[in-house]
Amino acid sequence: MRSIWLLLLLALGLALAQRYFSEQDLERIRASGPKYAEALVGQRPDQALCSIHKNRLPADLLPKFIEEQRALIQYPKDGKLMGDWKKGGAIFNNMAKANCFSCHFGSPLNLGGDVGPSLEKYGLNRGQSEAIQRYTYEVIYNAWAYFPCTVMYRFGVQGLLTPEEIADVVAYLLDPNSDFNTKPAAGRR
Repeated sequence: MRSIWLLLLLALGLALAQRYFSEQDLERIRASGPKYAEALVGQRPDQALCSIHKNRLPADLLPKFIEEQRALIQYPKDGKLMGDWKKGGAIFNNMAKANCFSCHFGSPLNLGGDVGPSLEKYGLNRGQSEAIQRYTYEVIYNAWAYFPCTVMYRFGVQGLLTPEEIADVVAYLLDPNSDFNTKPAAGRR
């Protein structure tokens, strides 16, 4: 019985995948075996697009892709895009929670990585305008709304952080009084 359900699921996945895959791609998927096909067609449609195009979407697909990604962004119930910077620091610097410092330089507590851009003194360099708050919030919630197929976690879309937790991280990055903006980054460059 499980085999029948798996075959039906695979057939449904392939049918849905036809929206994104060419016939040639579908044939390659089928020829690669059921486990590969199941993994590939089991992706969310947006992830499948990134996979198909090796994370470099063609220009003609970008407007619709970005529009769909922006539509996924949800905001805190209270409408405030900056929360508590102390809570945000605990999230940003927690390997089991957001682990932001592993990819971004700028944390005063942890030596940062260089996968993503440096965020050192982020708020002091950019200000705290509503536009900067919104941009920062939206990138953290769903980076694909600005940088399609980037490796950055889509913290809100993937359910890794709540909108309120993202607002706390925004405050940590932007508030001029936060440790992020008042203390030197660990391991100065």
